[in-house]
Amino acid sequence: MKIKRSAWIHIALFATMILYLVIAPLVEVKFFIHQGKPIQLAGALPEPTDLVNHAVDVAKEVVFQGEKIYRVNGWSFLTTATDLADYDTYLVLNSPRRDYVYPAAPSGRRDIPRAFPDVKLDLANSGFVVFIARDALPPGQYRISLLYQHKGTGERVYQKTQRMLVRTPNQLLLMDLEETP
Repeated sequence: MKIKRSAWIHIALFATMILYLVIAPLVEVKFFIHQGKPIQLAGALPEPTDLVNHAVDVAKEVVFQGEKIYRVNGWSFLTTATDLADYDTYLVLNSPRRDYVYPAAPSGRRDIPRAFPDVKLDLANSGFVVFIARDALPPGQYRISLLYQHKGTGERVYQKTQRMLVRTPNQLLLMDLEETP
């Protein structure tokens, strides 16, 4: 049985479409998504501690600089710090295969100084905002952790939270660790 030329054209077109479906998301993440990509930090993560007070409040899809990404808001402060401005803060998504690190930008939180009146730190900017591109993160469940790195000494303090992000094919969901989708 001989396959006609038109059948080969259909097979080639079908193979090209399958190849496109596999390669297109990778090309999009590499060349077209600029916001919300994880960064690489030198060195391994330190052992987890209990030195960070924190809460991860919300993960919401937003349009930022023309890109649809997720904005994660929360607050945290290092209990042993003398000045939070001396530290860079990162949100870390832990999975069994890999850790994804995202820089956290400080944001104002008027409620935190009122909630912790005995803390001697300036907590007015203890809030954080992290942008995460859904398509730059493989589907799966990720435990949320926080990493503080001293700007001068490079000292790191790392703490795991009781929250997780679940990446489904269509969205990012913020959940408590006990919940499952």
